Amino acid sequence: MKKDSNLTSAKEAVKSTAGKVIKSTEETAEAAIKMASDVVKKENVEKTINAVKDTAKSVKAKATKAATAAKKTIAKKVDVAFYIQYQGKEISRETILEKIHEEWIKSHKISELKTLEVYLKVEDDTAYCLVNGKIKIDLKLS
Repeated sequence: MKKDSNLTSAKEAVKSTAGKVIKSTEETAEAAIKMASDVVKKENVEKTINAVKDTAKSVKAKATKAATAAKKTIAKKVDVAFYIQYQGKEISRETILEKIHEEWIKSHKISELKTLEVYLKVEDDTAYCLVNGKIKIDLKLS
């Protein structure tokens, strides 16, 4: 009988030890799952934050382009008439630009015209033009 009681004691010891090992393993597994879940959540949050930042940058860029396009559209839609009146005479901006164009194409290609500055001196009845920052054209307005 002693053998049986030793065997029973051994079985109980094994069961007890196995139970402790299983419980410890379960606790370790649960801790590992929780830790992995926390890591996954943190990574997902960081990915989400980065995605939101990228989306915000894209929206800002598109809004800036739209605002710029709107400003250009408004500027193109406004029809401005500009006239200079002096000593009983009147001349329009278009007339001055036509005269400059005629003078320019006498000796240059129209594609060479990049910038144009016009200075009107009414007392001399003359438009002084600076083309591309260098070339001067003096036009009598009458």
